[in-house]
Amino acid sequence: MIKQSPISIASGMLAASIFIGISLYLLFFSSEIHALANENIRRYAFLTGSYGIWRLIRVFFVWKEAQKNV
Repeated sequence: MIKQSPISIASGMLAASIFIGISLYLLFFSSEIHALANENIRRYAFLTGSYGIWRLIRVFFVWKEAQKNV
């Protein structure tokens, strides 16, 4: 297995937090958007948030594997 650098782990955490942040922003401020687009924005927010959570879990597993291989 390829050894992961701390920079790649940190960038993965940053990407995960950005996706989760975008999702939370869309969920909390979607009430100001037109009612017809509101349901589509909520779906997009859930998909974006689930990708952020998946990315966070993936980075965690990569970090644990890197700790095991040291």
